[in-house]
Amino acid sequence: MLFATRGPGDLDFLTWTPDGVVGESRSSARTAYQEIFAELESRGSEILQERIFGNIEAAEDILAGRTEATREHPRTDSPPTFVEGDPCSGGSFAGIHLITARSADHGTPKSIDHNGTICGRQVKGTEASYLSLSDVARLAEPRDRTPAEDARNTLNLARELLVANGWSFHQVRRTWFYLDDILSWYDDFNRARNEVFVELGLLNGSRPGVIPASTGIRGRNMHGHRCTLDLLAIRSDKSQRVEFDLLHNPLQNEAPEYGSAFSRGLTVATASSRYLFVSGTASIDESGTTIHGGSFKRQTRRTLDNIESLLASRGAVMDDICQATIFIKDQDDLSKLTPILRSRGLDGIPMVCTVDDVCRDDLLVEIDATAMMPHRFGNDD
Repeated sequence: MLFATRGPGDLDFLTWTPDGVVGESRSSARTAYQEIFAELESRGSEILQERIFGNIEAAEDILAGRTEATREHPRTDSPPTFVEGDPCSGGSFAGIHLITARSADHGTPKSIDHNGTICGRQVKGTEASYLSLSDVARLAEPRDRTPAEDARNTLNLARELLVANGWSFHQVRRTWFYLDDILSWYDDFNRARNEVFVELGLLNGSRPGVIPASTGIRGRNMHGHRCTLDLLAIRSDKSQRVEFDLLHNPLQNEAPEYGSAFSRGLTVATASSRYLFVSGTASIDESGTTIHGGSFKRQTRRTLDNIESLLASRGAVMDDICQATIFIKDQDDLSKLTPILRSRGLDGIPMVCTVDDVCRDDLLVEIDATAMMPHRFGNDD
């Protein structure tokens, strides 16, 4: 099933999820991408960011199905990131998230490459300019490194790619990290990210600046690296007004206060649209402590409360969510998740659900989300 949310601005959000029982992975992927590419052609949009979620053993088949569909719609050289995540409902293919963009002149986006390997795209829209990088770790030279060194290397390579294309890490608005064994080295990952962000001037030792919203979740890398990184950068040009600000939640403290260098959420306001990027969110309170340990239902409700509060800080509601990912620790909890979503009117949101470890052993669920709403400067700023 393809969910396609089109806003008044440059960006659109597409999510594909299996409709019922999924058949063979390759044919399912081919069908999914035939629908996706047809939708892109009807909109005149290009893929900016793309993540495929599924069982890592099925990755080659899923990517082969995508390649077959691409031959019929040869309009994209954008590389997808394959994210390990067993589908909550079984099978091997959980779904696809895409962020797409329309260019101002309807031209072909500029590809970003590293030593001949395409690793991202740039699009100049009518309201802002956009750059994405995908699965940066696969570009690094393979060698024996500690997990923290792998993470640091990946971030530094992302910085080099940004600078080489005339961008800066200060213009990165959203990051997605997938770590092969998050529970064993999440503290090391945080230290490595903090060190790089201090070097970049994103963390100044006191109040943090506009650091990216982020997701950090378990997920093995197809290429054997410990850390997978996707990012999305957005900036204004001379003729465009774009504003950026942090989302705040009175139910939670800021993540840098307990050593994690990400914002709870970030809003990007253009001439016509407001995009709200909500970081991976869990049942964490205003002191940074996990609450409702052992209760999936109570953790899920608190997680949704936290997201609702973040959105409300900029006048958005849960119905404005155009893309979400739900990570649950135990597949058996899926039967508890569905009634909770239904009771909050969220059972119809574009959502991919996977089974993954979250960043703390006592967290049973994590949700990230993107919301979109109309905007006009001067009305609500």
